[in-house]
Amino acid sequence: MNPERMRAVADAIEESGRFHYAAWGARTTEDGAIDECISSTKDLREHGTLRHCGTTGCIAGWAATLALELPKPLPVQWRKDMMISDIAQEYLGLDHDEAQMLFLGQAMVYAGFYEHDGEALAKGTAIEAAKVLRMVADGEVVL
Repeated sequence: MNPERMRAVADAIEESGRFHYAAWGARTTEDGAIDECISSTKDLREHGTLRHCGTTGCIAGWAATLALELPKPLPVQWRKDMMISDIAQEYLGLDHDEAQMLFLGQAMVYAGFYEHDGEALAKGTAIEAAKVLRMVADGEVVL
């Protein structure tokens, strides 16, 4: 796991205030409903990263955004039409199980915000997501 990158993702989510567990990246309607989903590097490049295009996203979407904004060229395997979750997992230095726990809401349960991951996915906020990322980075929540 890369604690520095976890904190960077937390900062990006918190600064934007745009967080939605239902989509890696998405455009939303005025009432907050998902309008258009972004699911791959190709989509993210076409629409712009979450920070610059005004979309909302989940932890994986924000991690992929930061990965795609790195100043150095991306590794070859990232240049293809990769899934956002795969980029995020690699960027954050997580194994598959850790990524699933973080990206699918179980970490919110471990942090004590919700009783089950379904509730976290439905109600998770930008502030809670940022807090969970920092708790994981600091070792307070173990994935």
